[in-house]
Amino acid sequence: MQCPQCNAQLDDRAVFCGNCGKQVAPFQAKGSTVAYKAGPGDDVLPTILTGGQSSQRSAPQTPASNYIPQPDTSHRGDIPPLTPSTPPSRKRNTGRIAFIIVLVLLIIGIITLGVVALLKNNTTAKNNNPGNTPVASNATGVVSFSDSQNGSGHSNAVVVDVRGLTAPPSGSQYNAWIVDTQSEHSFALGTLMPNKDGTYSVKSATSSHNLLGRGNKVEITLEQSQVTVPTGQVILSAIFPPNAFVHIKHLLVSFPNTPGKIGLLVGLIDQAQKLSSASQLLQSIAASGNTAAIQCAAQSIVDIAEGTQGSNYQPLAGQCASQNITEVGDGYALLGNGGYISNGKAHASLAATQSDTTASIRVHAGHVAICLENMRGWISTIDHDALALLNNPTDTANVQEIVTLANHTLNGVDTNGDESIDPVPGEGGAATAYYHGQLMAALVLAPGS
Repeated sequence: MQCPQCNAQLDDRAVFCGNCGKQVAPFQAKGSTVAYKAGPGDDVLPTILTGGQSSQRSAPQTPASNYIPQPDTSHRGDIPPLTPSTPPSRKRNTGRIAFIIVLVLLIIGIITLGVVALLKNNTTAKNNNPGNTPVASNATGVVSFSDSQNGSGHSNAVVVDVRGLTAPPSGSQYNAWIVDTQSEHSFALGTLMPNKDGTYSVKSATSSHNLLGRGNKVEITLEQSQVTVPTGQVILSAIFPPNAFVHIKHLLVSFPNTPGKIGLLVGLIDQAQKLSSASQLLQSIAASGNTAAIQCAAQSIVDIAEGTQGSNYQPLAGQCASQNITEVGDGYALLGNGGYISNGKAHASLAATQSDTTASIRVHAGHVAICLENMRGWISTIDHDALALLNNPTDTANVQEIVTLANHTLNGVDTNGDESIDPVPGEGGAATAYYHGQLMAALVLAPGS
């Protein structure tokens, strides 16, 4: 037999040409056959084809050397192409996709539940914060200190005014307290009552206790019954700035080296009152021409102004008592480097310059300082005039000036005719300084504890 393609001599039983690989005879068994096609100069590329209905495959009997299988090579002739293998089951793929979707949904569900729980916890914590309670969400308040009208004490009265509170639940009321957070002692200020304008307020006064010494914090609580200590929820509160408050208390409550350890502004206004009274006594005596009494009254004024450390201080003569002139002040002095004016200015400044001070403290500390400087000028003139009377008790020309300036020292003076005595140069005196010292202690209440 010869190969019809390359004319090579073949065995009679050959199916393929051993020289060119051409199929020269059909397979005797049913099944797959392998057809070859070759191009000029190319290695023969086998293509697997199906023959009949058999699924078996057969390799070339005598393959050509260096051939490369190429399953996708186009077939030729009348032999139909190989039927592609059956793809993976759609049902199996669908199940896998469904499993993945379920897994993703499960993960999303777990994350969602976690987020919801976190938001719920945050909301609960926020709602448990007293500052976010409906009764106080928009509330603000002011706490101001003053002296009671009967003059029985210093900073022994307080007013608490609150805006934005809703009506308390039935059977409950708002109570105000001064709290000492160190000793955990509370001082009751009373129940806040509603006003016609929708605000709530309470006014409280003690017989003599200085309320600024009662604690370092003010609280408004919601109580369900009459209580003697705060047990309910804290609705509003304010705390005195610790560092600045030390010096505010030096001004208004207590100072270590004053007589009786009284506050510097407390002693200041007390001595200013005594100076004014002594000047009026001098005025009443001057008209009589009693030179001994005039000298006693003048020495009284000098002693109050200069104190025991003053260069012109002298104890009153024994005859002064017979003239009903005994006042020499408390000895601490209004003037001088260690007196009420000097130390008062120093501690107002210290309060204003602490790290925790407030804008309000700074403003009113400045007002205190202005008033004290006004006093220093007036009292220096009074002291000069009183010394002149000691040397010449018959020359009473400056007695009226002493009286006028002593009144300015205590009450201040309206120099611009606006019917107000302000903490400005030339106007404010001891009363104005004391008032603005108490404004340094005022607090602003805010929601929360």
